[in-house]
Amino acid sequence: MLSHHDRTELEKIERSLELSDPDLAAALRDGKRPKSRALRSAFLIVVDVLAVMLLVLGLVLPDPGITLCGILALTGTVWTHVARHRI
Repeated sequence: MLSHHDRTELEKIERSLELSDPDLAAALRDGKRPKSRALRSAFLIVVDVLAVMLLVLGLVLPDPGITLCGILALTGTVWTHVARHRI
């Protein structure tokens, strides 16, 4: 059994966590693991590399369709990185 002081301190920590990171607080409350940002970051890096390779392939080959796909893919990856860092 916790003392009154310990319960008060835990409640303060809980309120602080709820204000600073509500997603983590909800995950801890529900018993779920928070989503892994490392996996998401690794996936974005793979998509970045593929987009650059597509653009280079489109510039080497005389096919404007591949170049356009590479430009669109790079635009999407840049937009995704900017949107991630704004949150």
